[in-house]
Amino acid sequence: MNSLYNILPDALDERLETDNLILRPYQEGDEGDFMRVLLENPDNLYPAFSGRIARVKVLEDARLQMQQLRTDWDNRKTFDFGVWTKAGNTYLGDIALKNVDHKIPKAEIGLYFTGWPETKELVQEALQAMLDFAFDALQLNKVYIRCTATNKFYGELALENGFVEEGTLRSDFRGSDSDELHDLTYFGMTRQDFERRRRPQESASPATVV
Repeated sequence: MNSLYNILPDALDERLETDNLILRPYQEGDEGDFMRVLLENPDNLYPAFSGRIARVKVLEDARLQMQQLRTDWDNRKTFDFGVWTKAGNTYLGDIALKNVDHKIPKAEIGLYFTGWPETKELVQEALQAMLDFAFDALQLNKVYIRCTATNKFYGELALENGFVEEGTLRSDFRGSDSDELHDLTYFGMTRQDFERRRRPQESASPATVV
């Protein structure tokens, strides 16, 4: 049995709802939306998700990728959510907890969204739902986001939402389709950071897990 089962809850609700969004694992029928956002946003997804773009060229590729994400969820390796608007059921993108380290425990947040920066407020809403899931449902002690210069706007988003810039590792990342090395800047949030930020907002409505 995967050692992550030793530190994560036995049962997890998979559907998260906010005021404007539904976050859930991918299922059959999502492949068209999944593939479209990948193909329409290559610049925003490079280099962090260049491997996913390379793997998804036709709808069958998208189905296989979603099946793998479902397997990774069941094995508690990655918790990957597609994000849809409640109004119009429009697919916006993807947010996931990955690289789970069960010793801390901690995990990396990976995300990509279409329509940036017009969708920024919705992305913030999805990020807050993911933070609630990470610290409340999974009981993690830390989450972090890694950004290259190409997607530094997600680093700026992290800072605006309570993350702390922890430093830059030089020439620390290489995309799947290039020999170019990229610097990676780390943004972290500890459980203490999360609780301090949440206390002044306790009167606000949190994301609902259903």
